[in-house]
Amino acid sequence: MVDETEILTYLTEKYSANKKPVLKEWTFQEHFNFVQEELEEMLVDLFTRYEISHDNFDLDEYFEPEWPVWLWWKKLQRKVYKPLTVNMIIESAKAGKWLYQ
Repeated sequence: MVDETEILTYLTEKYSANKKPVLKEWTFQEHFNFVQEELEEMLVDLFTRYEISHDNFDLDEYFEPEWPVWLWWKKLQRKVYKPLTVNMIIESAKAGKWLYQ
């Protein structure tokens, strides 16, 4: 069984700036200041560590993709991204699969 406290502690120790205690209400967009590559590594770590099947997870729904310079104009076509919260990771870890579309 997945322990919510263990996940919060792991995130605090490994990913929180200045070891500020992570709260399940935190969004990755606001509280984890990573470039997309680092964020992807963090999420793969969490999906693997907590055995979350993530076949239906699409990072582009939550974060703006990194565009090559020659596609700079695409950045002008901004879309609204969904919030990605620590609680979503916790609930998906309990279920063993990514629960959100």
